[in-house]
Amino acid sequence: MDTILNFITNNPIILGGAALGGLIGLLVSWREIGKIIRMMQTSTVEIASLPAGEQVEVVGKADGEAGLRSPITKTPCVFWQVVVSEKRSSGKSSHWAIVYSRNSTEPFNVSDVTGRMQVYPSRETELLLQDDVKKSSGIFNSLDEQTQAALTEMGVETKGFLNMNRNMRVQERYIEQGDEIFLFGKTASSGGARVMDVDSPLVISDHSELRLLGRFSWQVFINVVLFAIIGLIVAFYFISR
Repeated sequence: MDTILNFITNNPIILGGAALGGLIGLLVSWREIGKIIRMMQTSTVEIASLPAGEQVEVVGKADGEAGLRSPITKTPCVFWQVVVSEKRSSGKSSHWAIVYSRNSTEPFNVSDVTGRMQVYPSRETELLLQDDVKKSSGIFNSLDEQTQAALTEMGVETKGFLNMNRNMRVQERYIEQGDEIFLFGKTASSGGARVMDVDSPLVISDHSELRLLGRFSWQVFINVVLFAIIGLIVAFYFISR
């Protein structure tokens, strides 16, 4: 191991390849880096003190009547998201491909001790929610009847060739009344009431700000390390020819 490390550190071409790869990893992570910077520059504001037309962070509890029911488990909630993935193989490699992804778009309220505001989620909203339900199927195990019926209603086929089970993963996430959530976006005014601007990027999460920052930072770190390794391998290939 020491010999390999000495070879790498004493070879400027390999170090340059790793450095270039790391730089590419940073460039690939520009979205995550942008979120980290914006979130660190934005303070959490009480709803009653929200400025209009500015980027804000809001922490509050989901409020209002839980008139929705999640599609899979029929749980009363104010918001839901369902993601269905299928494992697909190509030669010796395999990957999970999303075959269905939907979320509710009905508005819901968020309140803190100072007031209440309305949130209008859209299909472009970035959702960072924990899995409330996670189910899977394979050749020798089937999804339960309730999940199969819900997926059929959504137009998702759970059976494949010769009526065999598809290798699928079903994730359902929902926000129940009273759940604490984190919002990151711009405010707007509608009929005199403060709302989250539906025409601007909006993040809805049931994680804390600190956990979200850690998640984005970890993704940047993974990208930098991965591309640095690729750059090192490419550089080593060229000098060894």
